[in-house]
Amino acid sequence: MKTFHRFTFIIGVCLTLSWLIGCKPSQPRGIISYDDMEDLLYDYHIADAMAQTAKGGYQDNVLTYRAAVLKKHGVTQSEFDSSMVYYMRHADQLHNIYEDLADRLQNESRALGGDAALLSAGVGDSANVWNGQRSIILIPNQPYNVFSFSLKTDSTFHRGDQVMLSFNTDFIFQDGIRDGVAMLAVTFNNDSVCQRVNHISSSMPTVMQIDDADSIGIKMIRGFFLLTKNDNLNTSMTTLQLMCISNIKLIRLRPKNQPQPAQPMPSQIPVNKEMPDSERMRPTMSPR
Repeated sequence: MKTFHRFTFIIGVCLTLSWLIGCKPSQPRGIISYDDMEDLLYDYHIADAMAQTAKGGYQDNVLTYRAAVLKKHGVTQSEFDSSMVYYMRHADQLHNIYEDLADRLQNESRALGGDAALLSAGVGDSANVWNGQRSIILIPNQPYNVFSFSLKTDSTFHRGDQVMLSFNTDFIFQDGIRDGVAMLAVTFNNDSVCQRVNHISSSMPTVMQIDDADSIGIKMIRGFFLLTKNDNLNTSMTTLQLMCISNIKLIRLRPKNQPQPAQPMPSQIPVNKEMPDSERMRPTMSPR
């Protein structure tokens, strides 16, 4: 009998733990739920992208498109603002939402064939060597405001190769100054370093490239994406501010006409191995 009760107790504990682990954090009354907030922010991202291309320009369309998103989800502006105050104060939950959102954007990019056009005219053997997430989302709160990456090269990299980092950037800001930073750095075989830094303030595609112009060879590739924090006192710290970076590619480029190292030419002069060098190198006198 004791064994039966002990077994029942263990089963009860296991079920309770599995339920607790499987549950997402609950929100106070009046706050948009975790899943609903993820769906809303996903549609916010789509709305901002549509506002960028719609007739009349971004500023004339973004408020209308965002209002349509709130109406679709049955949420008022006041409810959305209150929910953002809550999630900005619980940055871990907000970060988890953004990670799920980044996965959805990554899957969307793959479904649309985001890897289809890696090559361009004048490029020979090329490959996408990016091995991280294809989409990331940054918010101003540390440590969720920066994403770093590094890649140690292998035998597929040759002297004279080029490195190109390309990505799309979308901002969803209720207020504040947009200031994203992208940095790409290459360490060559002689330990010299070349880097490129781009400041990004609008939704746009970006391409950064570094060439191994002296054919030294590339040893390491590093970089980061950063969303800087706005210290303006007039800016609310609890409003929506995020930078979406999607369709990330790190391309190793090899020009078609890349010069090849010179190979030694075999001598065409017959050599008598039995003749001493002093005799063989002595100039001959032509008969008069």
